[in-house]
Amino acid sequence: MGFQMSDYFAMKARLEKTAPVAPTSQPVDQESKLHADIIEFCDTRWPRWKYIHARMDKKSCIQVGAQDFTIFLPDGRFLLVECKARGGKLDPDQQIWRKEMEMIGHTVHTIWSMDEFLALL
Repeated sequence: MGFQMSDYFAMKARLEKTAPVAPTSQPVDQESKLHADIIEFCDTRWPRWKYIHARMDKKSCIQVGAQDFTIFLPDGRFLLVECKARGGKLDPDQQIWRKEMEMIGHTVHTIWSMDEFLALL
């Protein structure tokens, strides 16, 4: 009997208690509002900040578990952002993706408000 990689990473995440950090400001009630605010913020920068935005109407259109936003910032930097509404938490696919990203040196930031997004900048 063997483990699948997804089972291994899910178990490892549970053992390491890799739960998202608790929000520091008032969480949004609708995740779509937070998405819209981030898009508006990026679109009003000059030069405009480019981003890859996962659709909200399907489980994934990029890769299962991938973050909601990959935002390309000035000076060759980028930001990986997963948005959640009040009470939201990462599903198992997102936990696996997040852990695998950490293993190769990247951080997926989970946010519940625009204030938390701005604090990342």
